[in-house]
Amino acid sequence: MLTVERHLSRLWDHRSADVQLRRARGASAPASCDVAELRAAGGLFGLVRRDGPVLTLATDHLRSWPLYYRIGQDAIHVADNAFDIADAVPDTPLDAACMQEFLHAGYVIGSDTLFAGVHQVPAGTTVTIDLRDGRVASRLERPLRLQPVPPPLESLDVFAERFSEGVDDAMARLIEAADGRTIALPLSAGLDSRLLATRLARSGYPHVLTYTYGLPGAAEAEASRRIAAALGLPWQKVELHPARMQEAWQSPETADFLRESSGGAALPHIQDWYAVRMLTRSGALAPASIVIPGHTVVSAARDAALRDVPNPTGEQILAAVTPWTFDLRSRPEAVSGNPKVRAALAEFLREAAVDGSRRSTMSAVRWFFHRERQVKYILNSVRAYEHFGLDWALPLHDLQLWDLYEQAPDAAIESRDWYRSLIERDHAEQLGLPAPATVSGSGAVSAPRAMLRRAMRVTGAAALHTRLRRISGVVDHPLGFDALLTGTSRTRLTAATLRGQTPIGMYAEQFLRDEWSRGARLFTTRPIHR
Repeated sequence: MLTVERHLSRLWDHRSADVQLRRARGASAPASCDVAELRAAGGLFGLVRRDGPVLTLATDHLRSWPLYYRIGQDAIHVADNAFDIADAVPDTPLDAACMQEFLHAGYVIGSDTLFAGVHQVPAGTTVTIDLRDGRVASRLERPLRLQPVPPPLESLDVFAERFSEGVDDAMARLIEAADGRTIALPLSAGLDSRLLATRLARSGYPHVLTYTYGLPGAAEAEASRRIAAALGLPWQKVELHPARMQEAWQSPETADFLRESSGGAALPHIQDWYAVRMLTRSGALAPASIVIPGHTVVSAARDAALRDVPNPTGEQILAAVTPWTFDLRSRPEAVSGNPKVRAALAEFLREAAVDGSRRSTMSAVRWFFHRERQVKYILNSVRAYEHFGLDWALPLHDLQLWDLYEQAPDAAIESRDWYRSLIERDHAEQLGLPAPATVSGSGAVSAPRAMLRRAMRVTGAAALHTRLRRISGVVDHPLGFDALLTGTSRTRLTAATLRGQTPIGMYAEQFLRDEWSRGARLFTTRPIHR
């Protein structure tokens, strides 16, 4: 019988020697801590549970709190951070194939991690391990999967109205859970945060802080200030000064943040890091304040390449998702022969169960986008809030909104125009302004523009145009992304961008080399399995 060695942080509720549960602060849970009951109850959770010879590891639909495991000859190690398992098992090597895909994606897809033999539990999944022989069974139980559209929701207007009502319900649950604590909103001029800001203003909840960050004179920060002022919400800007950012980035505490937020499977998401650091240090954000970033179930997954393909094959679906999955170095083909990548993509196709229909294809692409990029990188931004003692919530990923989005008509899946219209009308109504004209459409591109795009792709002009635009966006970005590239001059940054690298790709490279923050020694002292 294998023993179970647990390496879970103090934030887990150790209900007994056999049951460890993670929930949002103040959230209730079924007394039994049964996986099925936890899923039925909704909300966010992570679960480690032993029942006799069976060990169960389960994640919610967002993989809110990651779980990792390693099966050895005598013991199973379970942790909420793969680094802890690697440290507990001497000479656990890094996996060279997974490091390669990490450089191109910013995370390891599927159930592998950067460490050989250490696995992660994907979103919405229950993993059971038989302690008698180490056999593993993995069941996907809560995917994002499009359902048949009920007749009332076939109307885009009716669906948008139901979605708006769903947002109201999610915000009401958030405010009830906040119970007087500050709700903090990173407010950009974008759609998602503007929707949340408008609903916060409408609610009248008295303890709200909106904030933004940017270099002095950044236009987006000024737009954010105007939105907050118009809605009557408190607003604060964190000025980004590259020298001060780099000084903070090289502080000893950054090494702990990088370890905590990566988990050994993903690149730390650092966009909010400096702003939250400053707001907590100044006292503007008290411990246990709830940060609500504007991440949403309304998917931005790109599947236009499949729109006119009848009954697409699995290979055609993979060909559509691979370019935007492995895009950090503009060479997705570099990982096409990676056996780990091919195995993970094959597993995705099996669980997606595509039947050849357009709706099934849209569903598969959106699930892959959510399971990989959303969960492992974008939503992983919440680790920065946790690092500074804050709570977080994702009201636009509320499970009831998921249920509704899964029944959306095809037009609402193919294009986000309805979502933009809803937010613009919402905002205008809150300010007492005339509602803007309704914007509809399928997101289709006109024939002449499509022809021009094809010509640019064939000649290579599209790639060059993208890289030239990216240089300006990187070197002069209002959020100062280049300030956290350690030891990189503007000349080197420009040259790397011309070669097709992105700032996130450069972060990934520095991270694996232990060059990103000088106090972090996470990889270079470890062996590598090739």
